[in-house]
Amino acid sequence: MIKNSLRNRCVCGYFLALIVSIGLPGAGLQSAAAQNVLTYHGDTLRTGWFSSETQLTVNNVNSNSFGLLHTVVVDGRVDAEPLYVSQLSIPKKGVHNVIFIATENNSLYSIDADTGVILAHRNFGAPVPYQYKSYDDSIFPVMGILGTPVIDLAAGLIYLVADTYNGKSDVFHLHAASLTTLKTAMMGSSFRISARLSDGTIWHFNPRYHVQRPGLLEANGSIYVAFGSTNDTAPDQSRGSIARFDATTLAFLGSDVTNTLNKSPDPFYMTSIWQSGYGVAADANGDIYFSTGNSSPSVPSYSPSFNRPDSVVHMSPDLMTLVDSFTPSNYLEMDEGDLDLGSGGVMLLPDQSGSTPHLAVAGGKDGRAFLLNRDSLGGYTSDGPDNVLQTVNQGACWCGPAYFVGSDGSPYVVTGGGNNLAKWQLTFPAVQLLQTETTFASSSFGLPDSGGTIPVVSSNGTVPGSAIVWFVQKPLTSSDSNPGTPVTLQAFDAMNLQHQLLSIPAGTWTHAVNSNANLVPTVANGKVFVASNQQVQIFGLFPAGKVQGRANQNLAHGLQPSQPDAVTCPQSEPVAKALPGPAGSMHEFWGTVCHLNHHQLQLALRDGRSISIDISEAFAQHRPVLLTMGRALRVQAEIDAQGVAHAERISPSHTLSPLTPADQ
Repeated sequence: MIKNSLRNRCVCGYFLALIVSIGLPGAGLQSAAAQNVLTYHGDTLRTGWFSSETQLTVNNVNSNSFGLLHTVVVDGRVDAEPLYVSQLSIPKKGVHNVIFIATENNSLYSIDADTGVILAHRNFGAPVPYQYKSYDDSIFPVMGILGTPVIDLAAGLIYLVADTYNGKSDVFHLHAASLTTLKTAMMGSSFRISARLSDGTIWHFNPRYHVQRPGLLEANGSIYVAFGSTNDTAPDQSRGSIARFDATTLAFLGSDVTNTLNKSPDPFYMTSIWQSGYGVAADANGDIYFSTGNSSPSVPSYSPSFNRPDSVVHMSPDLMTLVDSFTPSNYLEMDEGDLDLGSGGVMLLPDQSGSTPHLAVAGGKDGRAFLLNRDSLGGYTSDGPDNVLQTVNQGACWCGPAYFVGSDGSPYVVTGGGNNLAKWQLTFPAVQLLQTETTFASSSFGLPDSGGTIPVVSSNGTVPGSAIVWFVQKPLTSSDSNPGTPVTLQAFDAMNLQHQLLSIPAGTWTHAVNSNANLVPTVANGKVFVASNQQVQIFGLFPAGKVQGRANQNLAHGLQPSQPDAVTCPQSEPVAKALPGPAGSMHEFWGTVCHLNHHQLQLALRDGRSISIDISEAFAQHRPVLLTMGRALRVQAEIDAQGVAHAERISPSHTLSPLTPADQ
C-alpha cells in the first residue's frame, strides 16, 4: 500500500556501534569503555565512523610504526565486513577481543583479535557454485555467506544468511548462532517471499535467481534481509526483495518486493537490492532505507504502486508501507545504460541542526551522488529537475559513503566513487555539500570498473590529529588461481586527504576481472582488520622498539599473491569472414579481450579465432567499460564495406557459458 503523506518525524538520538552517542555537529562524543563493531559500517545509519579509536593517530600510522601483525587463513573469499566484540567471555577459553569472519564457503570464524588464533569455526553447509546461479560470476567461484552478519550482544547471538546447495537446488536460511560457540541457536525457515503482481498473479521467490549481498540489519526487534538478482542473467525471474524476521524467534514477519509489474513486453523486471554489499539502513524511528538497481531497459517501468527502479526507498518498519522514495527523472536512460543507482548504498546522517535535520546521501554507477531530505526524499518528476537538496559528482560508484565530525566541529561526508576519494563539508543554513579536497588521482582505482571503494573513518571523537580515512583498494590485475592478486589497505589524514599516511598490501582477491572486491576495513581498539580471499590480515602498531613491518608473514601460509592470468590472442581472422553479412550490417557477439592498442581492440571469440574491432566511437553515448585483459564483453558493431568492424556499444559480460547467446 502507498502512503501519500509523510508521517510526522521525531528528532531522536542515534547510536554509533551501539556504544557511541552523537549529539549535534560539534557537540562532541560520549564514549563507553568498550569498542564494538556489531553491524555493517558500525551503526544502523551506516556512517562507517569508528569514533572511539584512542590509539591510532595521524602521527603514528606510518610504515615505521604500523603494519601487519598477523595473517589468519580461512576457507574462502570474504565479502562481509569483519565484526568485533571486545572482552568476550568464552567458556573454558577465557576473555578475548574477538573478530567474526564469514566466508563465501558458508563458514563463520571467531578469531582472537590480538593474537590471530582461531577460537571457533563453523560451517553452515555446502555453498552454491556460480554456474548454478546462471553463471553469475560477480561472485566467484561459489556463493555462500555474502552479506555482513549482525550481532546482538545482549542476546549473545550473531545473525547470518547462508545459501546452501544440495547438488540440485539451493536454499537460503537465516541462522542465529552463539557468539561463544558459533553453534546454531535458531534457524529460520527458508525464505518464502511472495507478492501479488500487477496482473493479479502470484510471484514466488526462487533462490536460484537471487543473491543476498547487502549487510543484515537489526532494528525494531527484527532482522531485515535484502536480496538482489543474479546480476542481469535472469531478468525475467529476479526481483528485489526485503524480508523481516523476529529477532527472538526468527519467525517470518513479512516482506516487500520492489517490482511487482507483470506487463513488461521483455519481460525484464529485477529492481534489485544489492548496494555492492552496503547494509540496509534504519533511522531513529526504525524506518528502513535502501537503494534499488535497474529494471527494463526497453520500456518505461516506473510505477509508484508497482516498481521503483534506480531509486532510494523509505519503508515503514513493518515493510507494509512505502513511506517515500526518490527516483531520478532520467531513470529509463539509466536502465538503458545499466547505470544502477543501487550499485551504491544509502547512508543516513546523524541529526543535524537547522530546519533540515534528517539527511541521506546515495549515488550509483552514473557518478552522481544525491543529498536528500529524509522527510521528503523527492519522489519522481518525469521531466525533471530532480527534487533533491543537491546533486554532486562523486564518480562511478560500486561503493558507499562515510560520515564523521572533524576536529573543527564540522560534519563531513566522504565519498568513494571514481578513482579517488572526496571529502565534502556539510554547510548551513543552506544545506549543501562543499567539496574540500580529494585523494590523489587513481588512489582507489581497481578492477573491474572505475567504481571506487567503501571508506571508513576512525577517530578519538573530535580530537585533532586522530581522524583517519581507511579503505581497501581493489586489485589492479586478475587471476583465477588462488589466492589471487593483491588488494591494498590505504590510509589518509581525514582532515587533509592530500596527506597519505600508508599504503600496504592487505590480502588478495580472485577473478577480479569480473567480481568487485567491495572490501571494508574494520577499525577497533588500535587495530585494523581486512578480510579478503582465504585470509584475514590484522594490522596495528608495532611493539615498542620494533619498527620493521611483517609484510611477508603471509608467505609462511602459502598465500603469496598469484601471478596475473596470462592472456594471448588466438589466430586472427578478417571480421567479414568470422562474422559474415552484407556491408553495413549490425552484429552482436561475445568474446574476451586479448589485446588493446589505442582504438583497436582484439577480441577472442568462442570458436578459437580473434577479430580486430575499431572502438573509437564505442563509448561516445554509453558508459565506458574497463577493457581489462581477459574480460568478457558483449559487442554491438557495424561492419563497413571495407570489412572493418566499428563498435557502437560495448558492455561487460559474465564468463562465457552455455547460456551466452550465439553470435549474430
